[in-house]
Amino acid sequence: MAKEKCSQIEALYYLIARFLQSGPCKKAAQILIEELEEYELVPQRWSWDGKIFKRSFQDWVALNQHIPADYLLQVCRRIGPLIEKEIPPSVPGVQTLLGLGKQSLLRTTKCTHKVCCGSAVAALHRGRPPEPPVVIGNAPNVPVMGARQATGTARFGQVLPSSSYQHMKIHKRILGHLSSVYCVAFDRTGRRIFTGSDDCLVKIWATDDGRLLSTLRGHLAEICDMAVNYENSLIASASCDKVIRVWCLRTCAPVAVLQAHAASITSIQFCPAAKGTKRYLASTGADGMVCFWKWHSHSMKFDQPVKFVERSRPGVQVSTSSFSSGMFMATGGTDHMIRVYYLGAETPVKASELDAHTDKVVVVQFSNNGDLRFVSGSRDGTAKIWHFQQQEWKSITLDMTARLPTAAANGDDKTKLVVTMVAWDRIDSTVITAVSNYMLKVWRATSGQLLHVLSGHDDEVYVLEAHPFDPRIMLSAGHDGNIYIWDLSKGVKIRNFFNMIEGQGHGAIFDCKFSADGQHFSCTDSHGHLLIFGFGCSRPYEKIPDQMFFHTDYRPLIRDSNNYVLDEQTQQAPHLMPPPFLVDVDGNPHPPKYQRLVPGRENCKEEQLIPQLGYMANDGELVEQVLGQQTAENGESLLDNLIRQLQNEQDEAEVVASSPGAEPRRSGQVDGVWQMQHNSLRSQVATERDLLAWSRRVVVNEVPHGTFRVLEECRQAKSDMECSLYNAERRKKQEAEQAERSDGSSEDEARWQSESSSDSSSEYSDWTADAGINLQPPKRPTRRPVRPAGYSSSEEEEGGDETKEAKKRENEKKKKPKETKQKPTSSLAGLNAEEWLPPSWIMDTIPRRSPFVPQMGDELIYFKQGHQAYVRAVRRAKAYSVNIQKQPWNRLNLRDQESVKVVGIKYEVGPPTLCCLKLAFLDPVSGKMTNESFSLYHDMPDVIDFLVLQQFYNEAKERNWQP
Repeated sequence: MAKEKCSQIEALYYLIARFLQSGPCKKAAQILIEELEEYELVPQRWSWDGKIFKRSFQDWVALNQHIPADYLLQVCRRIGPLIEKEIPPSVPGVQTLLGLGKQSLLRTTKCTHKVCCGSAVAALHRGRPPEPPVVIGNAPNVPVMGARQATGTARFGQVLPSSSYQHMKIHKRILGHLSSVYCVAFDRTGRRIFTGSDDCLVKIWATDDGRLLSTLRGHLAEICDMAVNYENSLIASASCDKVIRVWCLRTCAPVAVLQAHAASITSIQFCPAAKGTKRYLASTGADGMVCFWKWHSHSMKFDQPVKFVERSRPGVQVSTSSFSSGMFMATGGTDHMIRVYYLGAETPVKASELDAHTDKVVVVQFSNNGDLRFVSGSRDGTAKIWHFQQQEWKSITLDMTARLPTAAANGDDKTKLVVTMVAWDRIDSTVITAVSNYMLKVWRATSGQLLHVLSGHDDEVYVLEAHPFDPRIMLSAGHDGNIYIWDLSKGVKIRNFFNMIEGQGHGAIFDCKFSADGQHFSCTDSHGHLLIFGFGCSRPYEKIPDQMFFHTDYRPLIRDSNNYVLDEQTQQAPHLMPPPFLVDVDGNPHPPKYQRLVPGRENCKEEQLIPQLGYMANDGELVEQVLGQQTAENGESLLDNLIRQLQNEQDEAEVVASSPGAEPRRSGQVDGVWQMQHNSLRSQVATERDLLAWSRRVVVNEVPHGTFRVLEECRQAKSDMECSLYNAERRKKQEAEQAERSDGSSEDEARWQSESSSDSSSEYSDWTADAGINLQPPKRPTRRPVRPAGYSSSEEEEGGDETKEAKKRENEKKKKPKETKQKPTSSLAGLNAEEWLPPSWIMDTIPRRSPFVPQMGDELIYFKQGHQAYVRAVRRAKAYSVNIQKQPWNRLNLRDQESVKVVGIKYEVGPPTLCCLKLAFLDPVSGKMTNESFSLYHDMPDVIDFLVLQQFYNEAKERNWQP
């Protein structure tokens, strides 16, 4: 035993000496080596005849050549993680050799699994219970309750264990739409639910009992996205009809119809920041445009938008967006770009462009606490956590192919993984990603370490929703119909729901949201259902039917020039129509007990709740047809007359005083629509009493004033923190740049100026990219003149000719002193200008089979004989000089025809203007690229193409042409 200890000491001395030799302390290493030899701590050697000889330190090193100089450092680095797996420290992730107590490397299993005593639970730090150490288990309920009684406070996780969420259950599944429902949202109080469907309707539901309260009509196409403002006064819905409609939540009156996009709208967001009465609504579209609509919280008027056109190439879409706590918004697009906009200036400005992904960016999500962090997910199989530092966005890459150390290898390694959704937990400590292999992965936000892999889904997951205040809880839902509640701290499943629809199989879950109080969450599915989940009793939901529609939901509408709408049959604005009848999906009216659930019918007599008309059509097509409504030419239907009569009876029963000071938009007096109402028949127009009665109706309540003031102050504080952090990092960047300029030479400055910064698009080069890796077309050059702060459509519309002429004259005055005559260069001397005109194939706008115009990523058949004929024609015409020795058939062993792929394009301005292609060989069997490639020039009129698209070549082979 003594010899073993002695050998370990000698080995330790050796490692210390080698470590000192490899570092700056070489004198200390020499002294240590001398002392080791002096005190005979270097192991002795034995000869073959049993004699003992002393060994020098150099001989010792030669004997242990397999031990590197930094071996001791590597051992120390590995000790910490190994011990942490067996005995977790009190602060996870902190690895130190000098720790004390439960952070010491000498800790034992006795340090773990201790139970909190009563005094530890009752302790307060600055008035709040401290975070319990990881190595200590959950405290028993009795000490927790005693500590809460003594101090009046307790940690949420101790009072409510995560197992409590097992008691959540489904309260009601309601069929309220005729098509898939892709959007659901709660209001800021959590008492109202909004659904937006492919049937072009937005509906408002009561959270507490599931009643249908109102239907917002007006859209012509599917609802893409919805957003509720932070004042809880407006809801904005975006549609595939390129229109954003904004409604007042108090009265359901239309507030604004916003039209600026040229294609479907992909996302819509209200900005959390508030500058006096100025607010912003942001929208993105499939037209590659980002719009910021400024509106005023008192007047509810929307200005013309500030637009940013982000089409770096045709077909680019801005597909996703996310606001920070106030001053920043990030967007992701199909051009692989992430763009960050800053709203702290007078108008929104684009702050950065991040080109880090190699495929479409499908989702971006800012963190919750205003620390300028966001996560982006892409189809390239990675997610990136971005943080702002020194005026640059720096990222941590999360690779979806990563596995836990204890996980076994599976057969899906060769499958390309795609990120479908990302989310933060409530305190931003972890990031959750949904992957195309149906797994959820939980990552530590600060380091990118993979913590948990959550399995359970059988199809792709597009819904990840964090609990509003419990950082442990995350909800996921997918196209497999499963809804899971997860405990992120333990990486385990708490509760599972399956959306099984009787007689129709399962319904895919398309969206899901938590209420503000965390007591409910609601989901929408592919079959038009709204599902309400929550704690407590489901008895209030038993009083409503399973199918709820208004008989007016699908009535035709007429539109004015501003795209405001009227009901075609009654010539009234939809929000001013009397209370409709509640019907089922076939259009049959529900019994009177259900009709009382309609707002405005609570106090009607029972005989007044029974429609006198209604029949079932043979095929049951639409609600209005099922109710037997007549066309507008035949006049108002009997059912509508009955509704009108009931409403008049209710109005006559009470004396109503006139209110001339009502706001126009709150009472539905919208320009264009209001004029059309006055032009219609008196019997079809709402009376003044109707308008007054309905103007007092409140569909969605306001946030209590005290709560709203606290929330607004919190949002304002986060916005101020973001601004201060942004400005502080910008100053650091400027100071660093000034130091570089003062220390560096002019050559360094020129080189620095020529390089693109991290927040601008890098220039594309076909020749530096590896074949087959970077196949995206060239970006537009950054020197192209753009408006740095975006442009406002109001400036274009309102700007008169006089202003334009004045600006033109002003610009001419500025330019005149700088104008100088330049002599023609020697390279242009003696050449006709027509020779510099582009060839016809560049100017062609109609797609043709011949001549072939190459595109990045094209798969072609290359004909060697045709290329040789092309080179001979070039030499005969003396179009440009050709080096025969450098032609591909002289450098490579080419077959008569080769399968190739275009991996590089470069144009050389002539004359003549040439297209230089870089072609990578394709394996004819597997179709995958090989490591070989070659380059060639391509452009010569009246020469048969020697490059043919693969699909055209295959079509010609199938025809089996005979000579």
